[in-house]
Amino acid sequence: MSDRSSLSHQPNDLSERELEIIELVAKGLTNQEIGETLMISKRTVDNHVSNVFTKTGAKNRVALLNWAMDHGKICRDGFNCCNLPPDEE
Repeated sequence: MSDRSSLSHQPNDLSERELEIIELVAKGLTNQEIGETLMISKRTVDNHVSNVFTKTGAKNRVALLNWAMDHGKICRDGFNCCNLPPDEE
């Protein structure tokens, strides 16, 4: 069984902040950089990332990004963008 097939948790379990964290992880930011961007402590980011790993079943950032793409939570180079809600400006 591959890592991807075992990541079957539902995206509805994630909070808005956790989804925001996933987007910043996808941009390649470290937990420290995410904290600076969101004006929260690195420790708070560490907790959010840990919670996201638990909720998605991901064991690392690569697995998390695969899960997020599979569930339409992030878009990479035009892939999966149709699953994302339109920007509300």
